[in-house]
Amino acid sequence: MNFSNPILICDENEEFRILLRDILTKNGFFHVVEASSLEEAMGYLKIKNEYFVLINAESVTNDSLKILSDQKSFLVLAENATPTTISLASKIGVDKILSHPIHTRKLMNKINSFI
Repeated sequence: MNFSNPILICDENEEFRILLRDILTKNGFFHVVEASSLEEAMGYLKIKNEYFVLINAESVTNDSLKILSDQKSFLVLAENATPTTISLASKIGVDKILSHPIHTRKLMNKINSFI
């Protein structure tokens, strides 16, 4: 993965997607794609699987976990440590979850750990 690979943001909250896009572009990631639903994100991934995916934990289902696991380069953003999030962490690995509040430095460090 390098800076030329696109980043796919999947979150139903448009303001949060815009915030993430701003953070990413200010830090050198210029190819950012947004999806407002899991279905839309999966559509992008079926066409091209070279995305680094930032996805809201509430959007993740058991079916999407398979696709994300195949993706390898993804980060789940979790608002809080709910039982669902804790279960998800055990399935995908804690290193692939970043909890709120999202700080620019923590986000960049997580993304850069995959590059």
